[in-house]
Amino acid sequence: MKMGITTPPTQERQNVLKTATRALTDAGLPEARREAETLLAHVLGRTRLDLYRSDALGLDPDRRSIFEDLIRRRAGREPLQYLLGGQEFWGLEFYVTPDVLIPRPETELLIEIALESIPEPSDASITVADLGTGSGCLAVVLAKLFPWARVLATDLSADALRIARLNAVRHDADGRIEFLEGDLFGPLRTAGPARCIDLLISNPPYVPTGEIPVLQPEVRDHEPRIALDGGPDGLDYYRRILAQGIELLRSGGRMGLEIGIRQADDVRTLAEEAGWRVDEIKKDLQKIDRAVVLTKP
Repeated sequence: MKMGITTPPTQERQNVLKTATRALTDAGLPEARREAETLLAHVLGRTRLDLYRSDALGLDPDRRSIFEDLIRRRAGREPLQYLLGGQEFWGLEFYVTPDVLIPRPETELLIEIALESIPEPSDASITVADLGTGSGCLAVVLAKLFPWARVLATDLSADALRIARLNAVRHDADGRIEFLEGDLFGPLRTAGPARCIDLLISNPPYVPTGEIPVLQPEVRDHEPRIALDGGPDGLDYYRRILAQGIELLRSGGRMGLEIGIRQADDVRTLAEEAGWRVDEIKKDLQKIDRAVVLTKP
């Protein structure tokens, strides 16, 4: 009787990866091999390194089907982070879903602003607000870095706040963050007396409406538009934040805002007209103006 030939696990993995890489390459993804490896390692519950050092790591039919579905979705330009269910920010892993914007490295500039702005622990209470918290990445990191501070996190989206709360629980910060649902400063006005905030940070929507159709498909078709669309010139939220925020910060309080490309001069002008002192424009690693640091006189 002639015996069937069984493909060894290592060869099987390489064949599967080769097919997946070709599919992602055909979809126009520049790091097709790395992404295929990342998704396969995710399905197997292993690391990418394990794919090459473990001979016994085989694919059962169910896992192979899951992997092939993930490859189809990634070839359709669903963000890798949504497929994996997470994204690292400031050294911590955060749950992400299509209900929230995927955290970007440049947003870590807002944490740097907080580190420069919040004093060492003292008897005086410190209140920090994260406006439009999304995944909660900023609020959670702030709560971890400054356990003596009161952290307020707002968002208009109840679905986003659900993800933010999950992330707070994941990192043992849920007891130190007050999550508030509502539009911009509305929920903050009910959270305490006026002029009580020491630091406010925000990554508001800043993409001009007309530029959204030309964004990468991952962003345009899958990330929440409410977190992207900044109005006709991309500055709608800055106008509101700068005009209204000055009422809620204490004298000498600071604000850190992420900004879009080529928006620094416009945001500076809006800030000065609203009565803020512009302290600094911070650049990201690509030397692009990416965050503005303000002080209430």
